[in-house]
Amino acid sequence: MRGAGYGVTSGYRRHVSGDQEIIRFSRSDIDAIVEAMDSLQRAEAGGWINIGPWLSDDVMAEVPQRSGLGAWFSGLGPYVPMATWIPGLTTGRRPTPAQVGIEHGTGPNALARLSEAGHPMPADWRRRQDHGKHGIVAELPEGVDLGEVVVWLIEAITLLSEYVSPGNRWRAVIHRPG
Repeated sequence: MRGAGYGVTSGYRRHVSGDQEIIRFSRSDIDAIVEAMDSLQRAEAGGWINIGPWLSDDVMAEVPQRSGLGAWFSGLGPYVPMATWIPGLTTGRRPTPAQVGIEHGTGPNALARLSEAGHPMPADWRRRQDHGKHGIVAELPEGVDLGEVVVWLIEAITLLSEYVSPGNRWRAVIHRPG
């Protein structure tokens, strides 16, 4: 199925290219992304999923651009936030928990700002990092509801977006191990 495009089904669109699959979805229809997460998790072979707003070229043109040198020396992440989910692995000598991360350009202490906005990180998630440039990283408990993870990430990205409104259209890029 590599390189094959899919038509619109259940409010989302899939496209496979190389070892990447792109799923476009809405806030109210996250089933396809949860299914992809579950598939990677069950495979126990690695991979990851990037989640971010699906923005038009016109909207992206409005986002300020940092020069290469400015991005290198800046203490901030990207202007348009992006989340990453990594499945946990139970194989091997040391099991590793699933993790989420959010790159954003809003500076340090993003988790405190999310809490103040009424969207705290779930209590059973373990904070690993909350850095201005490198973003938020958290470990997830075993058996966490993947739908709740997606919903939390979407809302966190929305609250951490300063230059654009993410709206209802989202995309996920699934990176499967080769």
